Amino acid sequence: MSGPRPSASLRVYVIDDDQAVLQSTALLLDTFGFECTTFACADDFLSEVDALPPGCVLTDLRMPRTDGWVLCSALQSKALEWPVLLMSSDNGAELERRAKASGFSGFIRKPVDADKLAAAIGAAIAAGIERSGKA
Repeated sequence: MSGPRPSASLRVYVIDDDQAVLQSTALLLDTFGFECTTFACADDFLSEVDALPPGCVLTDLRMPRTDGWVLCSALQSKALEWPVLLMSSDNGAELERRAKASGFSGFIRKPVDADKLAAAIGAAIAAGIERSGKA
């Protein structure tokens, strides 16, 4: 893991219905200095999002009830300009194009490559800061 170590104040919300993936991803991001909060489903995250400090969202695509597509749409309807990364074991250029067209900041393939994940989150956060004019 050779990626840059971001500030510990960089917050990431990880959403995945697979507890093993959820815990290992949070632990991995912690080693890169990200402050992680985990949610076992998108509905739990959405019920709390209005009270949460801004951050980057890393969500699984396929989850029961509310999937990653619906989550991204819900965040857009709330006018939250937080970066949202889609994570999935599904692959293909078409899925990546659809993710970008749907408003996701990026796409991460499972199994996750640690350095690529940290770089993608760092880039998404930096783009979000630049977009909001807080640079």
